[in-house]
Amino acid sequence: MKKTILILVAIVAMVACGKSDSNGTGGGGSYSTGKFSPPAWIQGSWFKDNTKQYGYAFKANDFCQITMGATNCFMEKELPVTDIKDQKTNQFYKISYKISSYEHTYMFEKMNNNEIKVTHNGKVQGNYHR
Repeated sequence: MKKTILILVAIVAMVACGKSDSNGTGGGGSYSTGKFSPPAWIQGSWFKDNTKQYGYAFKANDFCQITMGATNCFMEKELPVTDIKDQKTNQFYKISYKISSYEHTYMFEKMNNNEIKVTHNGKVQGNYHR
């Protein structure tokens, strides 16, 4: 009986120690799930051109799309977004989420402090500026 209890304790300890948290920082930066969590360097508004009609905006806990000058933030407007996952470093911010059954993945690469390269579902959209 003692042997069985010791084996169970050992198994529980191995499983508990083997799990990683969702905010791990192993070489690939930090991760989060269930929410948008943009890094500080990307927060603010980014535009495709000087007309400021199309672009993206990032808040501490939200991701926004700017279309025809109107800013629509997912969390603020309580849009039906699910399966939010993000990964961030000092050089990129990657997010994926679902709306209905459609999955979207964005990669925002820092070119310099005032320019990012945007990729959506594997297709380069171009560079955006502050």
